[in-house]
Amino acid sequence: MGRPGYLTLPILSVLAAIGYVYYTTVFVAVARWLGLATAAGAANAAAITALAAACVATYAVAVCRDPGRVPPSFAPDVEDAESPLHEIKRKGGDLRYCQKCAGT
Repeated sequence: MGRPGYLTLPILSVLAAIGYVYYTTVFVAVARWLGLATAAGAANAAAITALAAACVATYAVAVCRDPGRVPPSFAPDVEDAESPLHEIKRKGGDLRYCQKCAGT
């Protein structure tokens, strides 16, 4: 079974921000600056539309796709004596800690 399909506040806020930037760029800035009926205005609007669509598509993939798992081979083996988790002092063989952790 897949993930539940619902929109949360963070997802809606990101989509609203992308929509706001798209609307103000295309219909306010480009329309007043170049005009959407001109070739330059239409080209700018098309480029911004493609960029906004790519942003929404990559955000949808990032939100909906499973991030994956850490393979078991990457987890440290606690039982393995050859890979110590702590440094050992040369003299005495005790575990080595920093002065802050040792309390001295």
